[in-house]
Amino acid sequence: MTKSNIANYVGEKVHSTDDDSQAVFKTFVDRRYEMIWNAELWRESLGTVSQTVASGVDTVSLSTTMDFPVSAYWDEREITPVDYQRVFQMNPALLAETGTPTDFIVLPKVTSASGTYSQIKLLRIPDDAKTLLVLGKLYVTELGDNDSPMLSGVDNTLVAFVEADALEYLQQYAKAQAKLQEAAAHLQLMRDMEKHQSARVQQLVPDVESAWGYNDFN
Repeated sequence: MTKSNIANYVGEKVHSTDDDSQAVFKTFVDRRYEMIWNAELWRESLGTVSQTVASGVDTVSLSTTMDFPVSAYWDEREITPVDYQRVFQMNPALLAETGTPTDFIVLPKVTSASGTYSQIKLLRIPDDAKTLLVLGKLYVTELGDNDSPMLSGVDNTLVAFVEADALEYLQQYAKAQAKLQEAAAHLQLMRDMEKHQSARVQQLVPDVESAWGYNDFN
C-alpha cells in the first residue's frame, strides 16, 4: 500500500475522507512509519559504508545516511563495540595506544554544512591506512504520496497505528485505545516474521576482551 492508499483506507474506515483529514492522516503515516522503522533492526533498515582510514586517524565520521553503527570490520577483521566505562575498566591506555584497532566507541553525532554524521572512535589508533567497513542502521526515507514502505509485512501494522491516531484525532478515545492494542499485536507479528520466517543463521559468537591474546589460550 502507498502512503495515499493507507490514508484513504483509514479515512473510509473512520468516515472522514475530506481533504483536510486526509492531509492529517498522511502525517500520521509518516510518524508511525518512522516509529516502526526505529523500533527494530529490520533487515531493510540496515546498510553498509566502506571507507579508507588514514594512519593516525582514530575518529571516523560515517555516512549521512547512517543513523548509528551496529558492527564494524577493520581490514576484514571484526572490531567490537565498547563504551568508555568498559575501556576504563579494562585498560585506559587503549585510548592512546597505536596499532591495529580491536574495538570502537560510538561517539555523539556531529553536524556540518553537508549534513549530520554518526561518528566512531577506533581503539587503538591505526598505525597503517586500512579499509573500515561499518554495518549500521539507516535513517528512514520519507515517503511520497505514491511511495510504499520498504519494510516487509508493515502494511497491517501501519494501518492499525494510523487508524488509532485517526480515532484519537476524532476524539473517539476508547476505540483508539483498542486499535492501539491491535497495532501492538501486528508489530509483534512483524518481529516474529523477522526472526522466524526470514532467511537467517543463528550462531553464538564469543566476545573476547582485547586484553587477551592468542597465547593466553594455548
